[in-house]
Amino acid sequence: MTVCDDCFWEFVHPLFHELMDKNERFEEQYGSHAQYDWDDEAVTLTFSDPILPTVRIDVTVVGSTEGDSWEWSWANANYEDRSKLGIERVRQFGEANGYEKLTSAFLNADEDTGWEMTAVAAHLLDALGAYRFPTDAGHCYLIYKTIQQISMTN
Repeated sequence: MTVCDDCFWEFVHPLFHELMDKNERFEEQYGSHAQYDWDDEAVTLTFSDPILPTVRIDVTVVGSTEGDSWEWSWANANYEDRSKLGIERVRQFGEANGYEKLTSAFLNADEDTGWEMTAVAAHLLDALGAYRFPTDAGHCYLIYKTIQQISMTN
């Protein structure tokens, strides 16, 4: 049984705001950094800045956009398994609840789709926040598993 699109968006809307709140709390605690570095081998995102403490975050890749298409990381063979730990639970939740958007490898996407799908993943996986960075073809969306302040700048 597939749940209607309007019903799905009623489910997603509060999760989108929940994720916005998590990201605001992150910025309040750690600041807004000048630079990010993505390490796909270590599956970490590092924020650095000349003034703020450096922050290293263990992440899970949720998915990516390219043009007007969204692809879940669980369906993307270009991501190593270590990059998408836990994300299969989002697909399983979608199957159990009839949310086709969580079980379809690809979705038609607009500028909000990546954030909406990331909000669902952040909620289901109890993430501490999320980030999106540009790729050659679109954007990659990540959720925060652990956050570690690794240095103080003098």
